[in-house]
Amino acid sequence: MHSAAPSNAGLVRLIFEEGWNQQRFGYLADRTAPAIPFHYHGTTTHVVAESLPGLVQSWRDAFPDLEIVIRHLVTEDDLVAVSLVLRGTHEGPWWGVSPSGKRVEVEEMMFFRFEDDVLVEMWEVFDEHGLRAQIRADED
Repeated sequence: MHSAAPSNAGLVRLIFEEGWNQQRFGYLADRTAPAIPFHYHGTTTHVVAESLPGLVQSWRDAFPDLEIVIRHLVTEDDLVAVSLVLRGTHEGPWWGVSPSGKRVEVEEMMFFRFEDDVLVEMWEVFDEHGLRAQIRADED
């Protein structure tokens, strides 16, 4: 017996709880557009689901104990909005900063847009400045 596909909100939960936290992404195969517009810092790039494991690994190389916690998840029509907290210890190089051994906690918000239960567009607002400030080796 096959289980039902997760709702759009359920898929977003899986992306963080299983994907980012456990590095499992198999459930994305039939639920993502071939190239997803990704809006960040006033620019748009296109991402593919197959690139997620590599992206997660690059974060884990720098923050091996990385954990993403969903604070809020809201759905309306074809959109899912999520408020997140990223936590981890800076144990590998990141953005040109040598490992500091510092524990970090950073806020992030994302929107995911779906068409016919397929993820077709994403927006991200990430406290990049806060992360840079927390990993700076010259700060205590």
